[in-house]
Amino acid sequence: MSGKDDPMENTVGGVATIEDNQFVVDDEQPMIEEEDDAAVTTSKRNFPLRETTIGPLKFNWLVSVIGIGVLWGIAIFCMSSENAGAELRRWYDTTILYFSWFYIVGNPIMTFFIFWVAYRYGNLKLGPKDAEPEFSNVAYFAMLFSAGVGVGLFFFGVSEPLFHQSGNYFTERGYHSQNEIDQWALVITMYHWGFAAWSPYLMVAISGGLGAYCFGLPLTVRSTFFPILGKYTWGWIGDLIDGWSIVMTVTGVCTSLGLGVIQMNTGIRSLGWVSESANDTTVNTAIIWVITAFATLSVVSGLEKGIKILSITGFSLGCLILFLCFVMEKSYYQL
Repeated sequence: MSGKDDPMENTVGGVATIEDNQFVVDDEQPMIEEEDDAAVTTSKRNFPLRETTIGPLKFNWLVSVIGIGVLWGIAIFCMSSENAGAELRRWYDTTILYFSWFYIVGNPIMTFFIFWVAYRYGNLKLGPKDAEPEFSNVAYFAMLFSAGVGVGLFFFGVSEPLFHQSGNYFTERGYHSQNEIDQWALVITMYHWGFAAWSPYLMVAISGGLGAYCFGLPLTVRSTFFPILGKYTWGWIGDLIDGWSIVMTVTGVCTSLGLGVIQMNTGIRSLGWVSESANDTTVNTAIIWVITAFATLSVVSGLEKGIKILSITGFSLGCLILFLCFVMEKSYYQL
């Protein structure tokens, strides 16, 4: 099929076209280097990314400066200012006040869009046509669940419905009974941690996977903007996107880690493993070191051994807790 007949082949601002399922970069971009391995059907190419080499290390200095600078700036502010907690709380409250509408509107749009993509393009493979899945569906789900909403769901699974019992629109006793208030608390929680919670992850995962494994683009957040930004993706605009994505990723992981540490601290105190008089900061720091050690070993050992095993183990233990809660209570009442 010729370019004129194929609707998938087009030029965007003279920057890139799609031919045979590949992004073909214009003359301003480096040449494509073809892989000899027949199993690899996507072409590897060099992109004009900002790159600095120091010994065996290769990194983008501007992206690194943005990420490290912002993160260390926040850390120094929190360590040096006595009012850091109150100030961060004020920032948080201001964000909630002015941008809650964006979250409420954006999540359903992303959710229905994901369903549409699954219906319309669910038969497409995020990779070469002859590629086979590296892991089973169960292993993939366990890893995605553990890396996504796992810690937050276990932390807020009980506390969030209790919070919504007294902190939402439906708590006016003059209009609703206590049973209705409880039901709405559960409905809001299930909305928050159901499809709406997964849709932002899926948006980034699908767009990143499509660019990296179908069109041979670098596996970075900036690549998801290539159809919009074109060649500017590889310049300072792309550096800003990648740098800010590092900040968002680290802060998100720190939030999940903090929630997990608080929960584990409370749990081991309840079990009597730690004295009630033990200093909270000391216990939390020790837990963080243990988790960091396991996480480091998991990453170093790779997906097949470390991350996969830890994810399946954690997910299985979570399912066991759910099963025990179901059978050790009045199961007929829960149903």
